Amino acid sequence: MDPHNPFGFHLGPPTGSVHGHHPEPTPSPPQSVPGRRTPLGTVGLGGFYAQPHASASASLTDENRPSGSAESHFSAAPHHQPPSGAGGKQKNRQGKSVRLNINARERRRMHDLNDALDELRSVIPYAHSPSVRKLSKIATLLLAKNYILMQANALDELRRLLAYIQSAAGAGAPTVDLRTMPSALKLQQLLQTPQQELQQQAQQQLQQLQQQHQQQQQQQQAAQQSHQQQGAPPPNSNP
Repeated sequence: MDPHNPFGFHLGPPTGSVHGHHPEPTPSPPQSVPGRRTPLGTVGLGGFYAQPHASASASLTDENRPSGSAESHFSAAPHHQPPSGAGGKQKNRQGKSVRLNINARERRRMHDLNDALDELRSVIPYAHSPSVRKLSKIATLLLAKNYILMQANALDELRRLLAYIQSAAGAGAPTVDLRTMPSALKLQQLLQTPQQELQQQAQQQLQQLQQQHQQQQQQQQAAQQSHQQQGAPPPNSNP
């Protein structure tokens, strides 16, 4: 029994030159030599063999020092940038002052507007009535517009009425210029005078005229009597 073939298998000749291939050498375990950093046996035909422990340790050695120094340089770079806090604070202060000025102007404008609307409500008869609550801005402006239009229409009516009164007074009556005559006040007095007082005034004027006519007739009769007594013809009397 062959000690090199205990199971009795038939092995061919140990020559590998039939197919022209050489047997691949099996890698031997690395051997360390004193005074050498890289162990023997780690270098073969393909260069360095993959050794995870060696690569991991090499990543922490001086091969990665340049990258580590670069990272430390980049991490320290922001500390050398010029500080921008002062400029940002100044811009914030300027923006805040601008906003405060705008708000102050807006408050003053609204205060003036409210005062003007209060004064406008005070001159409109229907705005400050006890039964009417405080009107809004839009309602106040609309009421003021309607009140102005109503006053303009009333003024036109007064002018037409005065023109009619002047034309009815007769052609001999002197024309009165509306610009020099307070027509509104006189017409108001005329309208406020009761009808009975007007009738009484007319009757008094008629009585005065009748009294004057009677006095004239009495004077004429007395003159005729005096002429008859003297024997002279009576003077022609104009009736």
